[in-house]
Amino acid sequence: MASKKTHIPLKIIYSLFFAGLIITTVGASDELSVEKRVSYLGRPAVIMITTEYAGNLINDEGKSTVYLSSDDHDFEVELAIPQFSTGFFGSGFVVSSDGYIVTNAHVVQETEVELKADFALQALEWAVEEWPAIFVANGDDPYPATEEDLLEIYNLLLSYDLDSMQEIFVYFGSPSSLDRSPAGYPAEIRKISPQEMWFGSGDYKYRSGKDLAIIKIESSDELPTATLGDSNDVEVGDKVVVIGYPGVTTSWQNSELSWETDYVPSVTSGIISAKKWLPDRSEVFQTDAAIYHGNSGGPAFNEDGEVIGIATFGSGETLVSGDWIDVQGYNFLIPINVAKSFISELNIDTTPSKTTKAFEKGFEHYWNGSHLEARGEFDAILATLDPNNQYAMEYSSMAQRA
Repeated sequence: MASKKTHIPLKIIYSLFFAGLIITTVGASDELSVEKRVSYLGRPAVIMITTEYAGNLINDEGKSTVYLSSDDHDFEVELAIPQFSTGFFGSGFVVSSDGYIVTNAHVVQETEVELKADFALQALEWAVEEWPAIFVANGDDPYPATEEDLLEIYNLLLSYDLDSMQEIFVYFGSPSSLDRSPAGYPAEIRKISPQEMWFGSGDYKYRSGKDLAIIKIESSDELPTATLGDSNDVEVGDKVVVIGYPGVTTSWQNSELSWETDYVPSVTSGIISAKKWLPDRSEVFQTDAAIYHGNSGGPAFNEDGEVIGIATFGSGETLVSGDWIDVQGYNFLIPINVAKSFISELNIDTTPSKTTKAFEKGFEHYWNGSHLEARGEFDAILATLDPNNQYAMEYSSMAQRA
């Protein structure tokens, strides 16, 4: 017997169709991890910071020269000390659409003592290379510098004055590989509270209750910003997501990696493991989220995507049974409320930028399955707000593929 055709009203078909979409969408949203949501929304506001120093060591005569001589050989030579440079890098995050950035003080400022020691060490290495040539120039066989010679030269160089120039640059990263290195924005320090050294029990330690800096870049773009939370609400066991630029993930420190992904930030996650005090009784949060050199100054987000802490230092190397080993899983964050006092002093407007709101709206569409609307939000960023935003480009392509 032939089957009988059944006509289902069109409105019922539409109802079933949209109900299916709603069920599918909710299911996908439930599977969206905290790490994925926070990293996609948080990365655009996280930046890499490089700090470079170049300068000269100056003697009492106002010259960048050093006299090298030997008691066993009758000569004294005046040598011009070349200019030296040093640099380091870390992370930070934008807190205002007009370019204010929060980071660690030690990311953007080296102490004069440490800087002079660095330059003196470079000058010593240069002097060691010059030392044998001095003897040859004076008709003697090459004569390597002794330990006593090296110590004398180094102490002499430490007594020199330092004439140096500092440059700070900020780089916005990318969620994927770049065809070229991004252009850096020159930055200025607007407020800084560096680490202070104190002595106790015969060992020196750093009192890093602040270790914070606010720097500023100039841009005509509507920059993406990080949303600030309240660190007073943080509890042990809370989820935490850290975003930054650990050095071990760059080709500068890891030759096995390509330079093309040097500006791709890393996302790690964990929990708030404990609340600790520093020697000055300022509070820090302990976390098991991975942090390494280069993460310093980067943001730590809660599960709502709000910054509740700033990566400042890790456990690093520890002496165990006579051997130095790298201990992981014990890292520390400065509570964001400490930085908020700086922000308040400078009257910085931390209202989420238009670009950030567009990212949020775009991903609200994307994770609900409205990919066309999502792409429209990301493209609007490129059209009017932040034309060179690498994340908007990548996210727009991602929505198109979806």
